[in-house]
Formats: sequence, C-alpha cells, structure tokens
Amino acid sequence: MPAVVGFGLGVFVADAMGYTDPSTWFYAAIACFLPVLLSVLFPGPERWKAVGASAFILLLFFTLGGWRNNAAYLPEQANFFASQLDAEDLLAVTVTSLRPGRKSIRAEASVKTLLNDSTSNRVVTGQLLLYLPPDEKTSTLSVGDEIVFKGKVRELQGPLNPHVFDLRAYWHRQAIYHQVFLREGADWRVSQSARGGLRARAERWRNAWFQTFQAYLSGDELAVAAALVMGKRDGISQEVKSAYTETGAIHVLAVSGLHVGIIFLILRFLLVTVLRLDRTTAGRWLVAGLSVVAVWLFALVSGFSPSVQRSAIMFTILAIGGISHRKGDIFNTLAAAALLMLWLDPGQLFRVGFQLSFTAIIGIVLFASPIDRLIRWPTKILRAAWSTIGASTGAQLGTLPLSLYNFGQFPTYFLVSGTVVIVSAFGAMFLGLFHGLVVALGGKSVMAALTGALLGAVIGLQNAFIFFFQQLPGSLLKVPDLNWYWALSLAFGIGLLAIWVRWRNWWALLAAVLVFTGTFFGARTQVPGEVKEATITLYHVSRGGLMDVRFGAETAFALGSEPAPDDLAWTAGPNREHHGYEPAFTHPFTADTVVGDLSLKNGTLAVSDTRWLILDKNIKEESLAAGDFTHVLIRNGLHPDRLPEVSGSPLLVVDGSNPTYRLAEWRELAGERGWKVHVTGEDGALEVNW
Repeated sequence: MPAVVGFGLGVFVADAMGYTDPSTWFYAAIACFLPVLLSVLFPGPERWKAVGASAFILLLFFTLGGWRNNAAYLPEQANFFASQLDAEDLLAVTVTSLRPGRKSIRAEASVKTLLNDSTSNRVVTGQLLLYLPPDEKTSTLSVGDEIVFKGKVRELQGPLNPHVFDLRAYWHRQAIYHQVFLREGADWRVSQSARGGLRARAERWRNAWFQTFQAYLSGDELAVAAALVMGKRDGISQEVKSAYTETGAIHVLAVSGLHVGIIFLILRFLLVTVLRLDRTTAGRWLVAGLSVVAVWLFALVSGFSPSVQRSAIMFTILAIGGISHRKGDIFNTLAAAALLMLWLDPGQLFRVGFQLSFTAIIGIVLFASPIDRLIRWPTKILRAAWSTIGASTGAQLGTLPLSLYNFGQFPTYFLVSGTVVIVSAFGAMFLGLFHGLVVALGGKSVMAALTGALLGAVIGLQNAFIFFFQQLPGSLLKVPDLNWYWALSLAFGIGLLAIWVRWRNWWALLAAVLVFTGTFFGARTQVPGEVKEATITLYHVSRGGLMDVRFGAETAFALGSEPAPDDLAWTAGPNREHHGYEPAFTHPFTADTVVGDLSLKNGTLAVSDTRWLILDKNIKEESLAAGDFTHVLIRNGLHPDRLPEVSGSPLLVVDGSNPTYRLAEWRELAGERGWKVHVTGEDGALEVNW
C-alpha cells in the first residue's frame, strides 16, 4: 500500500507541475535507488538505517510515478502523429472501439502510419476520435480493422456553455487529443481487416451472444440485460439511465468488478464446491488456470474497460494465491492491481471510474464485515441478504466523497436499491451465461425460451424496482459544487468512522461526528445564493441561438429557439439545473414581447441596464434600429454591410447561428470601429450579470 500511494503521489505531482523532461525524474529515481541498494548490501541493526531505507523506497516509488507520467505523455513524444502531420498525408489507423450514436458512429482509433506519395511513410503513435457516417459501409467495420483516410484533424474543444461536462478533459485523460469528422463513406476505406484477430473475434462473440438475447427480449429488458451481462450499453434509453443513476444503481449497467466477481464465484462454485477439483495440487492448478482464463475471456468479450481490467488483475492474483492455499491480504491485492494499472497508464489515476472502483472495494473491506457481525440471522437466506446490505453500505460509504464531488448527488434509498440490484445482477449474470450456452448448443428450443423468459422476468422486476425507488419522495440528495477540500474532509470522517466500527474506538467516533458536523456546515456555505437583479446567458447553440434572462431567484424567460431535448445537455440544461430554474416560456428573437423588465421590440432588447440590438438576416432591413446599444447580437449570417449606425462602443456578439466564414468579416469590422468581439463558437457562452 505505501508503494502504490507513493507512486500515485508522484503521478499526481508530475501532472500538477505540467510536462517536464522525464530524464529529470529518472535521475532522481536513480538517486533514491542508490541508498536503498546500500541498505541491502550493508545491513545493520541500527533503527535509523531501516527508517532511512523505508523513506528512500517511498521516494523511489514517488519519482518513478513522476517519471512514468511524463514518459507516457504522448504529445511530447518525438513520433506523435500531430507534430509530424502534413496537409497531404493520409492516416492509417487501427480501430480500437466502436460506439453507435444518433448522428454518427464514433470510433476510437490508434494512429499507426502517415502515408504520403512525395515522402516516405512514417511510423507514428497517438490516438484520435473518428466520427463516421452511419451508413451501410460503416456497419461492416469491426474492432481491429485498419482503415486509411484523409481528413482535417482538429484538436478537441472545451465546453462552450456553463456547467457542461468537459469532454475535452475527459478524453485528454484517455490520452486522446484530436478528432476527425468524415462526412462521406468515400472519405475512408479498410486497408486491412482484422477478422482473425483476438479483439475482432471477441467482438463477434459478443454480438453473437447479444443475438441470443434479441430473440427472447425486447425494449428496456433487452437493453438492460445487454448492458448488465456483456457491457453493451448502446440501447439504454435516457429514461432508464436516469432512473438507475438517481437510485445509485448505475454501476450495475457498466461491467465492472461486481460482474467479474460473479463470474469468478460461479466458476469457483462449479469447480471447487461441486466437482471438488482443489483436493490435489494438479487440481488446484487446473482451478486457477480455468478461473484466470474465464475471467480474462469475459473481460475481453465485455469490452475490456479499466474497471474490468482492474478486477481481472485482482482475481488473477487471488486465483494464483489459491494454488498454495495462502490467504491473501485484500489491500495488498488492491495495491498490486493499482500499481500495475498505473504503470501501464498513469492517466487512470484521474479517471472517475478508476477512483470509484477502488474506493468501493475499500469501503466494502472496511465496513462489510463489521456490519455483517452486528446481527446473526437464523437462516442462510437472511444472512446472505444481510451480507449484501453490508457490502452495498460499504461501497456507498467508500464512494460517497467522490460521488458528491463529481456528480453532486447521492441516492437516499441506496441500501434497499443497492441490495436489490446486487441480488438481481447475480441472477441475471447466471441466466445470461446459461441462456447463451443453451442457444449455442441447441439453437432455438423450449429450453432457450425458458431461460430467455426467466432472464427477461429478472430484468423486468429489477427495472420495476428501480423506477419505484426513483418515484419515492426525496429519492435523490443533491449537493451542488462540493469543493475538493470538503470532499476530502468527508473522506477523513468516513475513515474515522471505519476505525470506530472495526475497533470500537470511541475517540474516533467523537472525532468522526465533529468532522461530519464541520463538513456539513462548511459545505452549506457553498450553496448558491439568490441570483442578482438580472442575469443574461447567451448560449452557444450550433446553427441556432438561445438566451436565458433571469430576474431574482424564480422568474426566468428564454429568447431564441429551444434546442432538442438531447441537445439541452450541451447547451442550457446544465446551467438551468445548477441554478435551479426553468424558463416560463421561449420567445423568438424576431417577435415582439414585453414581460416585466424585459422588452423586445423591432429587434431591440432592453433588459435592466443593457440594451441589445439584435441583427437577424431574417429581419427586414427597414426594421433595423439605430442608436446607442451596449451589445450588438449578430444572427443567421447577417452581412456586415447591413449593420445600421450604432453609437458608442458596444460588445459585438456573434452566436452559433452564423457560418464560420462570416467571422473574419465581423472581426475586421469590429477592429475598424474599435469594438470588442465575442464569438460564442470560440469564446463560449456570454454571461452578463448585475
């Protein structure tokens, strides 16, 4: 544990410092290694030697973490594709994942080669996001295929609207910094098919497994079963996803340690409890080998996500330890898995999934056994149910600080909902595996219909429970904008609570109560107060425009055009949810209205102390007003020649309804007049407060 903590701190510090030459960290690691080597070569009974050697070992892992973080940073490597890309180059990439979308197919791709007729082909490294048209050609693409294309490589853009999820930061943590949009099927071709590769075979097995579900399940049952059993989440509706999120059961829809653990337990039950193969040394080797192969095969077929990798590594260590009947320490097993994963990809330290998976297991280890010992139930079923409640409670306590910090919400009924989904997940995993085996051996049959019906019944009952808990009053506790130091304080309090639960240290309990009380009152000061007299937010909407006008804490109106429900998540939705308001109506920019202190007439918008001139291509030229304005809003590609006489020095605002080729013209005009320019497609949403 100290080793992985030191390594993780090194990764964190190196990331906070920004990129530095890896050789600096490497030489520091050598300097720390030499005293450790001397302590081994010249041991002694003095305590200071042991303490000093331990300190240098921790420093060694710290410097190794810093070195590995900088050495793995792709943009600074000499063969990074973006630094060598020429305008005429073709890119040869290998598809590593495919995800269908509403408007395009998103592929994660590893760049292998830059191809050019005038220069020699160059072997490069790096990853990018490739967006392909959802046509018949794309439907034949498989994971592992190598494709060649030519397109404009763009750097990923940060969020343009307030409180929107930062996709750029998310992908940067995956070591992906660029994206390419291919509009036509003729823009790319498959240069080498990977039909015989391991990843391609695993994807075909996954699709064949999914097809065994399609014949007997449909709708939400099919989508949830596919996500729960094999990690195929493409068909989950937003309604189902929201219900599972708000009840604290969303983890069951992403294949993780829970699913790998169920596979491991099922296999161990068959091999050890039923067949008793562990009675001999050869049998123990066979059990370990089959367990490891089954776990990694399932990890590969289910998509090989980081949480599955971590779980597969952990269960591999447990299986190997079982060969010699040696009892493993769970924290050492966790540390070994974390150290290996961080060595392979240091960026995982900053991914929420990585953090949640480890803190959940830590919470289970700290709290599950003490809770289990509180009550001795008379029957196995009651004891199993109580153990499940203990595990669910431990997982939720372990992940509570991260959940509040990252998502700002906490499910109130997690004890019951978590227990239900864990039990049903066990049944669904067993039935999903058994159903796939039945169909593979016998095709469509009475037995397959029975297993399919049972699987659908289990998933349907699980969905019904989840929607029931979602509708209960107070099902979701929201804590917006919890700062990192209050989250850390909460984690410290939970650690003190774990000390009291395990060792009945009453001083630890008193300290935990004090920490929880201080955290509660401290975090309350972060709740946003009432909005000021007037707040205007002009969002960036691609090919559109939207403005929210708020008065006080409750009254709000919107001008422009309301985006589609799916697009709200990237425009006004997060900001409205953050401040807790919904506009009373949405009014077009081109129509007149007067509501309270808001007046929109003949393209002139007056709100509080601001006066906006709205210049829309669809407004007749004789209707354009002149005068003194604080803001001039350009919409729908209006040509600069149509700008009326405007006095003063207003802020020129160009929203997302304008084509990009107009931006240079408006910038030139603003430069001539000495005006400032705000382009929502580049500068993000415009917020005006008083």
